[in-house]
Amino acid sequence: MAPPTRNTTGVLVRLHANTLDAIDDLISKEKDEPSRPEMIRRLLKADLVAKGYDVREWLD
Repeated sequence: MAPPTRNTTGVLVRLHANTLDAIDDLISKEKDEPSRPEMIRRLLKADLVAKGYDVREWLD
């Protein structure tokens, strides 16, 4: 059985080495050690939510 289709779009972003170092440091402090893309998604989502955007992926 295939996973459900997700409404996503790939994005290529270049980041400075210092930014990647900071992301890697945050990853090492997470219990589940997410991948870089997952950590970036978490950071982006947290910032958008803090600014009042509704970025829920699934509507309940």
